[in-house]
Amino acid sequence: FSSRQVERLMSIILETATTELGIPSVLSCIYAAKDFLDAAPQEEDIRMTAGRTVDAENNKNNDNAALEPSIAEKEGKEKNGEKRRHPLLRPSSPSKIEKGNLEGLEIAELLLRRLDLKGTSDDTANKKNQALSPDLSKGGGSFGTYTIGIVGKPSCGKSTFFNAATAFSRQRGQQEGKGDASEWGGASMAAHPFTTIDPNIGYCLVPAPLGSCPEDYDDNPLSFGSTHGRDPHGRRFLPVLLKDVAGLVPGAYQGKGRGNQFLNDLLDANVLIHTVDASGSADASGNKIVTDDEGDIAPGKEQQYTNPIDDLSWIRRELVEWVYNNLMAKWETIVRKGRSKLAGMFSGYGQREAMVETVFLALEKFLEEKYHRDKALDHIDTWDECDVHRLVSLFLGVRFPMALCLNKFDLPAAKKFTKEIQLSLPIHGAHVGTPLSARAEMKFVKEQMCGSKVEGEISPPFGIWQCLTSAMMLQEPVLVFPVSDMVTLAPMSGLNKAAVEDPSLPSSGMLRCIQAAGGTLPSCWNDIEKTYCMPSKLRERGVGKSMRLRDALLMKPGSTVEDVFLTLKRLGALSGEFVRAEACSGKEGEKPKPVPKAQAISQKICVIKIMSNKRTAWQQS
Repeated sequence: FSSRQVERLMSIILETATTELGIPSVLSCIYAAKDFLDAAPQEEDIRMTAGRTVDAENNKNNDNAALEPSIAEKEGKEKNGEKRRHPLLRPSSPSKIEKGNLEGLEIAELLLRRLDLKGTSDDTANKKNQALSPDLSKGGGSFGTYTIGIVGKPSCGKSTFFNAATAFSRQRGQQEGKGDASEWGGASMAAHPFTTIDPNIGYCLVPAPLGSCPEDYDDNPLSFGSTHGRDPHGRRFLPVLLKDVAGLVPGAYQGKGRGNQFLNDLLDANVLIHTVDASGSADASGNKIVTDDEGDIAPGKEQQYTNPIDDLSWIRRELVEWVYNNLMAKWETIVRKGRSKLAGMFSGYGQREAMVETVFLALEKFLEEKYHRDKALDHIDTWDECDVHRLVSLFLGVRFPMALCLNKFDLPAAKKFTKEIQLSLPIHGAHVGTPLSARAEMKFVKEQMCGSKVEGEISPPFGIWQCLTSAMMLQEPVLVFPVSDMVTLAPMSGLNKAAVEDPSLPSSGMLRCIQAAGGTLPSCWNDIEKTYCMPSKLRERGVGKSMRLRDALLMKPGSTVEDVFLTLKRLGALSGEFVRAEACSGKEGEKPKPVPKAQAISQKICVIKIMSNKRTAWQQS
């Protein structure tokens, strides 16, 4: 670690201990340090842990540090049914606040489109985009673990979706068993609210977005390797951490239901999937109001169903009020210190400093053009409730872009509501929706895992895979393929251990699901011995599998060749100092060219060989 990183780590521990002075805080300090180390320590942006701002300038004064969301929530609860408003903030009418929320979503939608254009080959679009938003080349690096959060009201099918996607990933405290299916692990599932209490966490497989891998442009994608296998269309599976948080109910930010803790559980998510009960057969608290076998919506019975669009509205409102109340808890300090303090508060939600500044500039541009307010963020003392809601809505739209899982599509009533939602997109922060039956796809996974017939309708997890990919495309990583030879595209030997031992590798049950669905197994899987093997062992056993471009790194947009080098060092594949690198797009016939370490990674520079001045253990051997 550099001396600056050590200073930041010590600052985090000191601030955590100071904040919790007088109460047991050893574990809090350990978790704060762990969060910092898990968040790619080579990054130059200021990190935060559990909602605390890691800012050396503010560490001397605890009043200047952002509060942990759960603490701020306690201070920011609504009283007597009225929303908390700080006396230094001018009031706004409910209609004006709603207008501000919608304007924030509008700005976020435009901003996401502009950022998406940065990777295109359209020079005109890129020039226009550069004029509209700042350069985000700062703050690249590895995602570490790309994370997707699942949200929704109770009993909408979140845990069913989770179990199908992760093949019943075993949760903390569950013991492995060989008997009843309940012993497999996975998230608890039941037809009543709050089946999930603590978040369920497990690895799932996400088909890479089309066009993100070199093999997508090849006539035979199966001639390339992959660490996690491929879907039936030959698309490479990428490992993603899936987090299923407990169901939200209206007023969760006030402490209702399971309270604000579940909102805090989302802080490390890159994108969100909102699981929606598209059948409209349960109320906002997840209580069943219509049975599954009542068929289509009969004339005169519409009022018995809930409109899923209403669920999108209030869950979005919960997220907005969560952040809004955290800001209100420190609004006096924000008004006194201005823009820098406000930026520090937003950095606490796992967002890079460069992106927070992008959001601020987009808001100022909007207010200047529409309301002729110049440099609005330099005059926070004149703001009203609408202004804060507009900013929060904009920030959440960029920080947590959302895809919809339109669940229970197998029920007749879901057809009408699903069509209505899809025609309304984008709406309430959601950009894309995938109709599916998580229950049918979960039963397919269950059947492959237990090896016996499961009653009821079953379906391969195509809908879940499509939904996961659509979510990833909202915050798409840049895929990088490190190799040891630019001609054969052979993998780096230093990554062999990860290819056979990484915890994200699919289990034998998940591999059976992939095969049954028509997919391809990972390059290092020995299907004869039913285990992962080093490439040399596979050759000894006469198992011939392609290893070309086997490994893929998930990098943040704006990452450079140096960021890739630092990631490979952290993985143990390289050591020493950077010497030189060469790269290409991986397309057939293209010759590699030297690239400087400051070169930004893109689809044209994604297959890369990096040389250093010190050999690792595997190189020496």
